Amino acid sequence: MAERKPWDSAYKFLFSSKQVFHQFLTRFVEEDFVQGLAVDDVELVDKSFVSDELLDRESDIIYKVTLPGREVYVYVLLEFQSTPDKTIPVRMLLYILQLYDQLFRSSTKGLLPAVFPVLLYNGSLPWTVPFNISELIAPEIPQKYIPSFTYYPIIERDIPPEKLERIKGLVAAIIYLEQQEDDAALRRTIDTAISMIAEEQPEQLRQFSHWINRMFRGSLENGDIDKVNQLTEVKTMLAEVVDRIEQRGEQRGMEQGMQQKAREDARKMLERGFPIADISEITGLSEQEIKKL
Repeated sequence: MAERKPWDSAYKFLFSSKQVFHQFLTRFVEEDFVQGLAVDDVELVDKSFVSDELLDRESDIIYKVTLPGREVYVYVLLEFQSTPDKTIPVRMLLYILQLYDQLFRSSTKGLLPAVFPVLLYNGSLPWTVPFNISELIAPEIPQKYIPSFTYYPIIERDIPPEKLERIKGLVAAIIYLEQQEDDAALRRTIDTAISMIAEEQPEQLRQFSHWINRMFRGSLENGDIDKVNQLTEVKTMLAEVVDRIEQRGEQRGMEQGMQQKAREDARKMLERGFPIADISEITGLSEQEIKKL
C-alpha cells in the first residue's frame, strides 16, 4: 500500500475543520444527541482550555458541542496502528479523566459536562478489543466497585463500501480510500471516491486534496492545492499522487531486486572462497552484511 505518514497528523489537520468534524459526527455516530446539529454547534477545543499535554498528542481531537440548554464534549482517539491495542480502553479512560480534571478546574458550580468518547480505527486487522473497560478487569470483587467505561467504536474496515457510497461526503470518501489494500486498488477507485465528494464546496475539496497529499506523501505543492476549486482539479491531483506512489513503488522494487541479486552473488563468492573485502568491492555490500550471509 502507499506509504503513509507514521503519525497521522493528516487526520488531525483534516478534523481541525469544524465543517469536516460536523460531517464525521453526524454521519458516522448513530446516537440521537448528534442528529440535527448545525455546523456552528461544534467548536474545536483550543489550548486556552485544555492542558498542552492533552492537546499535543497527535492522536487526540476534542470538540465542544452545543445542545439545547447544555454543552457536551466529544473526545476522539485516532488509533492508526496496524494491529489492535488492548490497552485502548484504559488509555481512553485515562485521557478522559485528564479532560474531566481540566473541566473540574474551570467549573464553578453544577454538574460537569458529559464527554462522549469515540475511537476511530483504520487498521487492517479486526478490532478485537472490548468496548467496555470492565471486560478487562477480573471480577474478583463486587461488580459495583469495578469501573465501567464504554467508548463508541468507528472501525473503518467494518464499514461496507456500499454504505460509504450512500453516505457520501469528504469523510466517507477518505475512509473509502483508506480501505483500499494496495496501490492498484487505489487507482481503480479514484472515480468512485471523486463521485462521493461531488457535492462538497471548494473549501472541502481543498481540504480533501491536502489530506491526500499529506497522507500519501504526494509531494504536491501546497500553493497549487490552495487554488483547487473544481472536482476535475481534485481528480487530476489524486491521479498525479497515485502516479508518484506507483513510481516510488517500482523504484523500491528495482532497488530490492538489485539488493537481492547482490546477496546471491555474495553467497556464491563466499562458497568459492573469495575474500570478504573483495566480495564487498564487487557487490557493493558492506563487509558486515556479507558476514551475516
